[in-house]
Amino acid sequence: MEQKPDRLGNIVDNLMASLGLKKSFHGWQVVEKWPDIVGKDIAKISRAIRFQDGILTVIVEQDAWRQELEMQREEILIKIRRRRGGKAVDKIFLKAGSIREN
Repeated sequence: MEQKPDRLGNIVDNLMASLGLKKSFHGWQVVEKWPDIVGKDIAKISRAIRFQDGILTVIVEQDAWRQELEMQREEILIKIRRRRGGKAVDKIFLKAGSIREN
């Protein structure tokens, strides 16, 4: 009986799990894919910069935009959690700052 090849994503997931790094790995993938997750308009005014202990830190260009994203936080979390490994993100921490200097 011939064995089907495993998908690369499954191999990486299994490796990260065996090293105890799966949640961290998936969280950092969210950081990397932030523009794809939130769309170009939100990506213009924000940038995910860190993932640690289930918390995704996002810098937002202006305080007014931060307040707007605060109201969209649950919708953004839903989008994140729909992605492979997105359940690694428990919370989003939004802070105002320059997205260019971080």
